[in-house]
Amino acid sequence: MTDAQLPEMRLLQDQLRLQGRRPDGFSACVLADGSIRINAAGRAAFYPPQGWASRFGRHLQQGYFDPAPTAPAQRR
Repeated sequence: MTDAQLPEMRLLQDQLRLQGRRPDGFSACVLADGSIRINAAGRAAFYPPQGWASRFGRHLQQGYFDPAPTAPAQRR
């Protein structure tokens, strides 16, 4: 089974679309202990297998996976 076929990846993509986001750049994988790791934009979060999707959804709403703001260009 490829990563794109994993139920966790499909659920991740559904969560992102529900939040109005594009799933590009996000990935999900199941670790040996059963926990779920989500990677995106240089960030990673780890969730327990039960209820991970709702916790991830809250992190999305709180902006945890938003790109870091860039510093404004300085004049020379």
